[in-house]
Amino acid sequence: MYRFLLTPRWIAGHVLLVVTVITFVNLGLWQLRRLDERRDHNALVSERLQAQPVALDELLQTVGGDVSALEYRRVTVDGRYRSDDQVLTAPRSRDGRPGPQVLTVLQRDGGASVLVDRGWIPFSRDAPAPAPPEGDVRIDGIVRGPEPGDIGTADQVAHIVPSQIAERVGQALPAFYVELWDQQPQAQDGPLPAAAPELSEGSHQSYALQWFSFALIALIGYPALVWHTAGERARPGEEQRAVPDQPADPARIP
Repeated sequence: MYRFLLTPRWIAGHVLLVVTVITFVNLGLWQLRRLDERRDHNALVSERLQAQPVALDELLQTVGGDVSALEYRRVTVDGRYRSDDQVLTAPRSRDGRPGPQVLTVLQRDGGASVLVDRGWIPFSRDAPAPAPPEGDVRIDGIVRGPEPGDIGTADQVAHIVPSQIAERVGQALPAFYVELWDQQPQAQDGPLPAAAPELSEGSHQSYALQWFSFALIALIGYPALVWHTAGERARPGEEQRAVPDQPADPARIP
């Protein structure tokens, strides 16, 4: 009944089934590994965000200049804003409204300059970006690494990449920037400071379940197809054996 499984067509189907199931299972396991990586990343970020802020110079002396080791750490920075060295990002969405981030160079006390993301402002074609406060300020924020991508050639930068923004403003800047959470003294009508980053696990778990479901469907569906095909092949012979012998037609008897 099942000798048809040894035909070239069905052997190719067997191979395709094995390859399909292995692929789907590996994709599901890959999504689970991505989920573990996301959870480890979220735990690290949460730990750094909950720590007490330290002076940027102290952090650099302790951790070094590796951006991955600095990112999401709470810092304080003292200095003066360079109001002439200020750029805007392309409009981004916040609470459903478009608007740019205001990026201003801060001349640190006794140290090199650093780029500060002062926050978000509503989109406006005519209103200029709010000027930073004059005089000494203290920034409380977190260290952020450069965004992937290029700043582009427009007046508004497409991505926050301090090394490229440094070329545009003519100021040497470190590879990271500081995302402002609080500032003393506070600026009147200044940008809206950033909030703590939202940490989520993404869709990796649901994607993993989908891939495992596809593998299970293949493992159930293929044997069902084999069983159905075998039944179709066996049915004509069974019907022939089930037909009773017919009596002879008396009219044809000589």
